[in-house]
Amino acid sequence: MTLPLYAIVSTDIRRDLVRPVRHFTKLRIIHLYRRASFGDLAADELDNSLVAYGSPSELLRSLWRMRPDVVQGVEPFAVRLLPYLYSVWAASLLLRAPLVVVALENRPLAEKHGRLVASMLQAALRPVFDRADLLIVLNEGARRNVLSVGSYQEKVQRVMYGTWGVDLAEFAPERGAQRLSPGREPVVLFVGRLHREKGVFELLDAFGLIRARFPDARLLLVGDGPARAEMENVIASRGWTSHVTLMGVVLNRDLPRIMRTADVLVAPSLTTRKWEEQVGMSSIQAMACGVPVVSTRSGAIPEYVPDGVAGLLVPERDSGALAEAVVRILSDQGLRLRLGRAARDYAIEHYDERANVQRVEQVILERCLGK
Repeated sequence: MTLPLYAIVSTDIRRDLVRPVRHFTKLRIIHLYRRASFGDLAADELDNSLVAYGSPSELLRSLWRMRPDVVQGVEPFAVRLLPYLYSVWAASLLLRAPLVVVALENRPLAEKHGRLVASMLQAALRPVFDRADLLIVLNEGARRNVLSVGSYQEKVQRVMYGTWGVDLAEFAPERGAQRLSPGREPVVLFVGRLHREKGVFELLDAFGLIRARFPDARLLLVGDGPARAEMENVIASRGWTSHVTLMGVVLNRDLPRIMRTADVLVAPSLTTRKWEEQVGMSSIQAMACGVPVVSTRSGAIPEYVPDGVAGLLVPERDSGALAEAVVRILSDQGLRLRLGRAARDYAIEHYDERANVQRVEQVILERCLGK
């Protein structure tokens, strides 16, 4: 028997988005994407289920040729992506295929765009949401944004989607490792875009305070972005070149090895008018590796990192509080081990990519295909 074909439509793809799709067992998957721009996918990880597209019209033509049984659209609250969302919506109409829409955007629309643009965006989305059989949200802010468009409570489902979780065998603690053994310098890790909104300059300020307590501490920065050059200047001006390593982009499959060298992961994201943290994938990956997390209360972070259980959450834009939380973990081996074990346990319960994909698959089958 041929399985129903499910067309996932993305814009930019990365490994933690595409690799877990292999766990779908009751739906055949075709994944359409515009770019693999994060640099974390190896060439051998791009398989035949991935199909590139360019313009919105090309996307519509591709979907028409493929004739999926169910189709999923792109982020609805990104204004620049509306032409692509409408292409998916049109395909679902022409093919009479059920439509799934997935939302991550958690900034209040009126604050992000202004009231006029927000109301226009909401009006533009109503035909799409009316047509949708399933509206998936990944955080409570996204739920509020969806419901600001109309009364879609019965269509809304919160599940781990796209940010599926982690491979718990790959992202796992090093067996028997306790880190921070006597004579070894503490390692603080950051993984993400080198961008002001990620709190990277607050992190550098905090690192100065951390070194006052731990002079041999090292800071590893994984990722790239527009703030890199300015960060390099700050690091050089403070004489930290032997203590701070800018690793650049690394393959996602190499990330567990790097995470297992760390004593704490710091994710000091900031809320801005345009953006706040929607999930925080690096925190989830660190938790799976048994690494405590120090982060802020930006956006959905408290929804994914339980404060005092898997790590410590501090106010945004407070380098002192950030440093104090890191020093507290580095200074107290019992606390560090307790948080690390609890983080791993929480990841096992909530962030197993196989279990999350299978849950999503069942929701799609029930809501879209009546199975």
